[in-house]
Amino acid sequence: MLNSENMLNDKKEPKVVRMNNLISYNNRIISYDGCPGCAYAGHEFHLDCGLAYENERFTLSQDWELPIPGFMIVAPKRHIEMLSELTEEERNEMFSLADKAVKIMRGKHICERFDYIFEEKENRHLHVWILPRYAWMTENTDDIIADLGVIFEYALCNLRSEDNYREIERITEIVRDGFAAGDFSMRVSESEK
Repeated sequence: MLNSENMLNDKKEPKVVRMNNLISYNNRIISYDGCPGCAYAGHEFHLDCGLAYENERFTLSQDWELPIPGFMIVAPKRHIEMLSELTEEERNEMFSLADKAVKIMRGKHICERFDYIFEEKENRHLHVWILPRYAWMTENTDDIIADLGVIFEYALCNLRSEDNYREIERITEIVRDGFAAGDFSMRVSESEK
């Protein structure tokens, strides 16, 4: 039997969707629901510089938050938290994409040295960071990997500028063009010499 008391008790609470926010490398607020890696792979948000490369399994892009030119992320599209969850074929492809991005950047003299950093976080997307080693980094620390926090803080405090945002866009375009051309050698064209 229905009565007003039963009807009140049977009311369903509206589902509250909690949006997450991050501040992008060029100081814009990006909102997403759930895992940021899944949201990015699903094109729920984008970066002003655009994707450097995308296929059916992976994305390659500028780091979303840190304004370090050429600081790229390779991430699987499906939600994976640990490297061991990738198939052998996926691991090989992930390494290959990172290697190709570095070859393109080296070939265009963006940077000579890079660090590859795998990040496995609970409830977050596995990804590989490709971190260029710029001179300002070694001027701020003797151990870039041990002092990533110092490097990231320096970038957030000192690299937020329109010139730097344009450099990020330029490097992303170089990597995008390199993937489109399929030339991953470290050769430099005659016009660039």
